[in-house]
Amino acid sequence: MGSVSIEVRGAVAIVVMDNSAHMNAIDAGIADGLADAAGELAKRADIGALVLRGAGDRAFCAGVDLKFVEQFEERARGFAVIDESVERFVREMASMPIPTIAMLHGNCFGGGVHLAATADFRFADSALKLGVPAVKARLYYPISALERLAHLIGETRTKRLVFEAEPYTAPTLLEWGFLDRVCAPGELEARTLEYAAKLAQRPRDVVAVYQEMFRALRRGDTAAARDLRARAKAREPGSGR
Repeated sequence: MGSVSIEVRGAVAIVVMDNSAHMNAIDAGIADGLADAAGELAKRADIGALVLRGAGDRAFCAGVDLKFVEQFEERARGFAVIDESVERFVREMASMPIPTIAMLHGNCFGGGVHLAATADFRFADSALKLGVPAVKARLYYPISALERLAHLIGETRTKRLVFEAEPYTAPTLLEWGFLDRVCAPGELEARTLEYAAKLAQRPRDVVAVYQEMFRALRRGDTAAARDLRARAKAREPGSGR
């Protein structure tokens, strides 16, 4: 069974998925651990940024662990067990008050792409291979994943990922806007943690308001974003409150 651990370096929390024997594929241990870790870190005032990564050097996450799913008499039940916790993780990440970064190396497929897409930023090494093979496997990708991918790279490119069901390389994903930075494999960890530490220095309460404003704008609620800004400005230094 896979596991998830949290390592804290200064104000940066590093969430590590470890199912390295199966290229960090998602089983119940990984799915539950991710949801629990995200919920815990959202409440910690000493954490200013979150980095999500996979253990080892072969993969960020190879998708759903099919060996776990096949333990169930009905495969659909195995997928449902994982989906329930992954969706809880997605909700936690969607309401996270701090910046989040997915650190992608090696292989990232299927459910791993979903996890990576939940982050605010994605850093990758130049050897990354990323794909969504759901169609080939006659599986139906989660709606929350399709929605997030379409937001990040547009509907047409999301369709290419899904329908072509083949791996894409880091340069293409950078061009598409899915990746924010591509690093040499030996530099990925240092560059990611350096950026996370920089973001973690920003005032956490101010960043949290911006996160809420961005979420309101994403769902098309400009009025809510303006209200959040107005209430925050009333607390600015020199506002008299």
